[in-house]
Amino acid sequence: MKKLFSFFLFFFLLAALSAQVNSKHFVLAGRIDLSEERYIDAIRNFNTAIISKPDNFEAYFLRGIAKFSLGDFNGSIDDFTRTLLIHPLYARAYHYRGIANDRISNYHDALADFEKALEIDPFNADLHVASGATKMHLNRFESAILDYNQALLIDPALAYAYLNRGLAKRFLNKPEAALEDLDKAVHYDYFDSDAWIRRGMIRYELNDTLGSMSDFNQALLLDDKNPLVYFQRALVYLKMGDTTQALNDYEKVNILDQRNALTYYNRALIYSIRKDYEQAKVLYDEVVKINPQNVYAYFNRGVVNFQMKNLPDAEKDFTAAIGLFPDFAGAWVNRSLVKKERGNEKESYLDYQKAMTIITARNSETGNPDSLYALYADSSFFNKIIELESDFVSGNVKNNRIQFQDVDIQPFPIFIISAVVSKKQIAVSKGVYIDYRLMPLNQYNAIGFDLAYVPDENQTDSLVHAINTGLKALNAEAQNHGKTAISDFYEAVYQHNLSNYQTAEEDYNRLVSNAEVGEFALFNRTSLLFDLEDLVLSDVQYNSAITISKQNNTINQNIERETEPDYTQVIDDLNALIKSDASNAFVFYNRATVKMHQRDFQRAIDDYSDAIRLEPKLAEAYYNRALTLLFLGENALACSDLSKAGELGITEAYAVIRKYCGK
Repeated sequence: MKKLFSFFLFFFLLAALSAQVNSKHFVLAGRIDLSEERYIDAIRNFNTAIISKPDNFEAYFLRGIAKFSLGDFNGSIDDFTRTLLIHPLYARAYHYRGIANDRISNYHDALADFEKALEIDPFNADLHVASGATKMHLNRFESAILDYNQALLIDPALAYAYLNRGLAKRFLNKPEAALEDLDKAVHYDYFDSDAWIRRGMIRYELNDTLGSMSDFNQALLLDDKNPLVYFQRALVYLKMGDTTQALNDYEKVNILDQRNALTYYNRALIYSIRKDYEQAKVLYDEVVKINPQNVYAYFNRGVVNFQMKNLPDAEKDFTAAIGLFPDFAGAWVNRSLVKKERGNEKESYLDYQKAMTIITARNSETGNPDSLYALYADSSFFNKIIELESDFVSGNVKNNRIQFQDVDIQPFPIFIISAVVSKKQIAVSKGVYIDYRLMPLNQYNAIGFDLAYVPDENQTDSLVHAINTGLKALNAEAQNHGKTAISDFYEAVYQHNLSNYQTAEEDYNRLVSNAEVGEFALFNRTSLLFDLEDLVLSDVQYNSAITISKQNNTINQNIERETEPDYTQVIDDLNALIKSDASNAFVFYNRATVKMHQRDFQRAIDDYSDAIRLEPKLAEAYYNRALTLLFLGENALACSDLSKAGELGITEAYAVIRKYCGK
């Protein structure tokens, strides 16, 4: 007995040692991924390290860094907090949690984190700079300068402390003093393009045209993929009267950042001034497409359409401007002029009266009403080039990071039971789950195929032929063992994958009462019936997918309902499955997704929550619940779910986080 105990003790110690070694291996692999900006891969490696050694504070900390790099600031805060629970004196975790809190506008929490970090490490110049940056976000510029002064006492050559202190002085309307700090920032870090850009902007404000041009040119030598530099240099060209070069730089901005509405707007204004109305209209179209709430884009496009004699379109644009801003006198004036041109004297006069009411209310001084009317009708009244920074993202960053990809944001589909090519498909597919319930279907494994719960869309990819080959092989193997019901189920799934829906439905119908495979057949029949409803609706141009609008922080449903889907049978079958077995997460997930399409959002959230409770690693449930929460305006809860979905491998989550979970 003693020898047996010694053996178990040795085995336990060996297993513990193995876990530590494995944890270190995956932490090292994750570090390499981090250094090469493969953040998704890094998170996977840190996940494994944490599973191997749950008290590995380094793995949590580094996973937080990876999440932060993907724009998942809430997720990174969670990981830094876990780090501190394990290692309460780890100053870097406070430091980076403070930066993450700053990014989500939790400025009080950020400053508390920096204060705690400075208690542990008071001579860390970077911490003083971080604290100063947060104070700048609170418009506490004098206090921020004190932090930067402290940082520079510790490290007199810290370039970005000079840079930030210069910006703080600029906000205090001390541009000359700011320029002195920017000179030092450039001196101590000659290769920091941001310092050159900021100095160029201050020189521009001080009317040092040649100096600002020189700085922007140097910035482009260091980083020719940064759209902000081209944008700022275009302003210099405009000040110099060179509209051709300004347009060239603006065009480069939109090549690097195709969703920068501000640059399209400025380009359109220049073309309007040049009387190139066709090109101006094309550019205003882009502004409206990206930002449908831009009232001036509608107004100016209306002016362009008026100049081009496109009177119906001009009237629509002025009407849109009025709809967005009912007191927009200029839009009433110009719509009145358009209606008069179209021969609609009565409505033209009504618009004229409305315009004069607004104009009179806003101009208390006496004067010629007609001259005021002409002022409001003049499109040049709104032809001011806008000199703002509009969500500029470096082109290099945009290409390398998943959160900057412009993805089509839609919920994941329902699951079905189908074959997977175990290694190959799992490597390229999201959401392949081989659940213990499927063991009866996997006892006749043939040539590396398994049955698993997979998202329905996976059955339409390039692996379908291989999957169906596997189903045939499984079918033959089951027949050899006399397992007729299992063989028939394989055949039904095969027909389902071929989109032979009637045949597949008939096969499932015959099997739902079978004790051996009835539960599986019923599960797949619900998925098939759900698909059939969508196919019927597609014939009448019905789009049942819930998507997130790229223009608004809401989820919209662009649906013209000529008919409603009937999911009654699907819901009834899913209810029956849950009554039979209330522990199957995939059934709850499917019912939630059906309810989402029925717009029963609260019940959908309940079912997704049950699915997550039963299967905490069900990434698709977190993602879909997040989209549903976004629809209901619960952004904070949604962003937490998106973070978890991203952690579990749903890379699309980071694009949604960037759009809806930032400041």
